[in-house]
Amino acid sequence: MGSGQLIVVKLGGSVLAALTPAWWDDAAAVAARNRTVFVHGWSRPLEDWQRQRGMEPVFRTNQHGHVSRFTDHAVIEGIRSVASQLRELISRNLSGRGVSTRCVDAADEGLIEALIRPQRWWAGGELRRLDNLVGNITRVDTAMLAGILGKGQVPVVTPLARSAGHRYANVNADRATAAIAAHAGAADLVMVTDVPGVLVNGVLAPVLHAAELPGLRDQFSGGMRKKVRAAAEAIGSGTGRAVIGCATLTELLAGQAGTRVVA
Repeated sequence: MGSGQLIVVKLGGSVLAALTPAWWDDAAAVAARNRTVFVHGWSRPLEDWQRQRGMEPVFRTNQHGHVSRFTDHAVIEGIRSVASQLRELISRNLSGRGVSTRCVDAADEGLIEALIRPQRWWAGGELRRLDNLVGNITRVDTAMLAGILGKGQVPVVTPLARSAGHRYANVNADRATAAIAAHAGAADLVMVTDVPGVLVNGVLAPVLHAAELPGLRDQFSGGMRKKVRAAAEAIGSGTGRAVIGCATLTELLAGQAGTRVVA
């Protein structure tokens, strides 16, 4: 497809089903002009999948106070089941508009590697050693991405990771997307969400500088906190700009919508 600058796009699992044909028309046009990578999340579709099977999502806090989805082999299988459908949805919408795509399970194909550290997690009112298949990203195979892009294809990536001793590790999709953008030298990271952008004191912030984000930490919660952290990580590693919001890619990249995070 496009030969212009590299753009990495994260599509939140909660917004995928709601994206309109006009949104996909615009996305295909952007991909026709630029080298583009699409990465998807899965949180809400996974929770729907679990509840349909009588399973409740479980989140645990580790000894450092970080909250994470508790991930065992059953959760991994749920992610893989949901992710295969989400990849197909993205690929179908793009290929139907003339975009050549390549679906990539980042764990199966070794695109992302992660380290699962032994940790203690709060359970039953005490800290316990639990096998939680959640890892921190240690490597992104940029040569693999370059090979796909060099063939004129658009990678559609499920951001699971491979880990020593484990075929699959769950990694945060926002931070995985930021790692892909940083390692691949992307000019832009775009996070398409179900909210207009980042709110500061209840007001949409059109622009935020990475250096001011630590002082605004208490303004963010839940998924937005992770998105802001991921944006800062990408900017700190050389990505030119990160944009968070719900609009077309053209509008987000042009600064007509969302929040831009810059150096």
